[in-house]
Amino acid sequence: MRRCVAVLSLAVAACAVAEPALAIPAFARRYQIGCFHCHDGYPKLSTFGQRFKERGFRMQEEDAFDVWKWVRTIPAVVRAEARRDFVEDAEGVNSGLVKGISAGNLGRRFSYWVDDALAITEGEDNFSHLEPNNAWVRYEVLKDERLYAKAGRMELDIPFTQVRTPHLFPYPIYAAGSLSASENLGDYQEGLELGGKLRGDLRWSVAAVRVRAAGADDASGGHVLLRARKRIEDNRFGVFTYVGRGSRTFGTDEQRRDILRLGGDASVWWRRLNLYGVYLFGRNDTYAKDPRIDPGLVETFNGGFLQADYHFSDWLAVTLRGNLLNPPHPGGADVDTDTSVYPGAQVWILRRLKLSAQYGFQSGDSPDSGAVQLDVAF
Repeated sequence: MRRCVAVLSLAVAACAVAEPALAIPAFARRYQIGCFHCHDGYPKLSTFGQRFKERGFRMQEEDAFDVWKWVRTIPAVVRAEARRDFVEDAEGVNSGLVKGISAGNLGRRFSYWVDDALAITEGEDNFSHLEPNNAWVRYEVLKDERLYAKAGRMELDIPFTQVRTPHLFPYPIYAAGSLSASENLGDYQEGLELGGKLRGDLRWSVAAVRVRAAGADDASGGHVLLRARKRIEDNRFGVFTYVGRGSRTFGTDEQRRDILRLGGDASVWWRRLNLYGVYLFGRNDTYAKDPRIDPGLVETFNGGFLQADYHFSDWLAVTLRGNLLNPPHPGGADVDTDTSVYPGAQVWILRRLKLSAQYGFQSGDSPDSGAVQLDVAF
């Protein structure tokens, strides 16, 4: 508890020297705009920023593409973070991350995103390369956002990003029941996505991605994400499903696995308060190639999160998240429900410099944990 108070006090104390941040430099240099156009506290996107991204990083009214102007203002940015994690009754751990990103449009049809990162940790192997979360190209098949196609390595079109979340701890529901990275909704995937805009600000997307299974000798199969969401002014409501079949080979043993995820999401604004969350039901069917050897295992789970962000100003936000997960269990087996509560604060100390702090109170025997993180973009 004392650690939690110290972390939050540090964030609040920074308010004395805080000032509003600017937009991500890559787009700020090109469009000469401030952060309030695209962000409700970097890196969280505002409704304007979400629509800018959905158009393929284009303004609603934009001049014709000028290659020389693009060269002079190449949309590239470097982000760096320094972080201290601590767990109840354990030693703290320091880490860092340096990530390079380039993203933008190449005219009225093409847009792209590519990133690469280097992690810094304590210990003998201090530096490690992280695989890109995004390395894709997007083509506007039909104008006016009616149909696009995107291919490459990408984040799935999930309701709230896990890769660029403004919070310091992951959303547990995305990874629940996952045996491989391709089953984790919050991880990067490799494949093709189609999507577009219908009447009434209704949007849809369909992504087909390949199975990835670390540690297996071979993996095959694929998963499909379908999502639909509708905006009503700044509020958004949606549904999604993630389904697929994959097989993994370990020596002479082959394991097959079907997955099903069904979810709903909502994001509602009331003045400076943003309330949002996800509920998801999941099922996993795992069985051997020969059912006479292994009749298979069926597991179900459900849960989600509810997040409240209150933006006191352009430079200070307080946050509170509650997680609930009924973990995977076979048949009707009884399991303990996992719950946690994460209060936090985010302060933009200087332009493009943010200090964040969060502390998690866990149920059961899980230890409480927290983190403090300093982010800079240039």
